[in-house]
Amino acid sequence: MPRFATARRTAALAAAVGLALATGGCGAGTEQSAAGSTTTGGTTTGSTTGPEPGGAATGGPTELPTFDPSSAVATYAQGFPPDLFPMPKDATLLASSAQPVPTASTESKTKAVPMTQVTLNLSSSRPTDQVIKQAEKILTGQGFRRIDAPEASGLTAQTAFLRITKEKSGEVQESLVVGVLDDGERRLCSISGTVRTP
Repeated sequence: MPRFATARRTAALAAAVGLALATGGCGAGTEQSAAGSTTTGGTTTGSTTGPEPGGAATGGPTELPTFDPSSAVATYAQGFPPDLFPMPKDATLLASSAQPVPTASTESKTKAVPMTQVTLNLSSSRPTDQVIKQAEKILTGQGFRRIDAPEASGLTAQTAFLRITKEKSGEVQESLVVGVLDDGERRLCSISGTVRTP
């Protein structure tokens, strides 16, 4: 069984679900973060350090969530391989992120395969078991196989997937955790893990 960093994956999934909850009401329009960066169609621009002019709308939140520069709302983040998980027609893309994984320094002459840490958050009206089956169909179609998942950590359902490819430098292992949270009205699904850089 390949090494599977349970604690790291669980923490990443918890953060991803948190991002999905935070961005669940966000669309592809222009959003203003508390730090003053403007997000238009998922692209962040014009970050400022000053407070946002004016107060929050009556009855609205006192502070809007801030977003990591590597994340995008309602679209695939720059560096995210969109072919990895094509969005189902009956699902809504909430947010995504992609960050390069630092390459460990090694004396080996073989160049390490670049990897990216990815997160994809979506919502669906399908039942939890159907969301899991849908994700499994998409990922197994990409060459992943289902493996044992870490504990669900309060999620409604959770599973994991692994893809191993042979390279001259050795095996390349890509792993993803799929978690689903049922909030009663919809299912929030988060796919997170480490994959080959596109």
